[in-house]
Amino acid sequence: MNTFPGEPIIGAPHGVTAVEHRSRTWNGVTVHALTIHVAPGEAWSLLTGEQTSLSIVLDEIGGRVEPRLKREQPLVSRRAAPGHINFSPGGMPLWGYTDGLRHVKEVRLDFDFTALPAVLGEDLDRLKIQTPRIHFHDDRIVHLGALLTAACEAPDEHSALYGDSLTLALLIDLLRLGTPQPEERSRGGLAPWQLRRVTDYLRAHLSDNVRLEELATMTGLSQSQFSRAFKASTGSPPHRWQMNERILQAQQHLVQGSSSLAEIALATGFTEQSHFTRVFSRMVGASPGAYRRARRG
Repeated sequence: MNTFPGEPIIGAPHGVTAVEHRSRTWNGVTVHALTIHVAPGEAWSLLTGEQTSLSIVLDEIGGRVEPRLKREQPLVSRRAAPGHINFSPGGMPLWGYTDGLRHVKEVRLDFDFTALPAVLGEDLDRLKIQTPRIHFHDDRIVHLGALLTAACEAPDEHSALYGDSLTLALLIDLLRLGTPQPEERSRGGLAPWQLRRVTDYLRAHLSDNVRLEELATMTGLSQSQFSRAFKASTGSPPHRWQMNERILQAQQHLVQGSSSLAEIALATGFTEQSHFTRVFSRMVGASPGAYRRARRG
């Protein structure tokens, strides 16, 4: 078995031949994007860690993997498709078991619950975060897990605001599972001074990796409260507003200046020209070079 620094799979694995592992941390949540390769026949691993974690199986090739509280005790549920989720409090024994699987793609999230009340702007339900949930399904959480996996696997493609926003959304969905929600009330947006302070800051720091916590602190709100209010005011979440502004600024550079595409990419917060070209082309419908030629005649 190949091991990696910080590898979250621990405890006498059998039949696991290699693990591809990428990790990033946002908002007190460490996200591990994992591809686990398995030898033919039975395979298992004891998935026990000190931190509370959420595991989402995104894909299974050649078979199926199931969680077990005891290695010899099969799971009652027999759903054959991927997309199942496990939530396990820190220290709880949980086995991953398969017979015939070749590899599995999984995203695992480890939570630092001491940091999360400040992120969410409210106290956590201690009973909920100490109660295991094994082999459940939620399409939205699976979708958010897949987006976080992509952000781990291609870190230069996504801003810190993007990862902060995804982990915040997943946390809110996870903590609301099974709780009847009141009718949605109209939520107010940011005060004019709050919106101006935040948008001015984002424009002034287009090339910086701004965090959601920074923006929330400017307004005196929690990240959860700020994200809702910002979207109510602008119609877009903060990371999307930031990307739209980067493209607007890039358009101005292309038409009015003489900077190279590589220089414009760096000035507007893209790590490299190829990333800039992909995003610009997708959002504008033309490559940066074609856009510049068309506007300059």
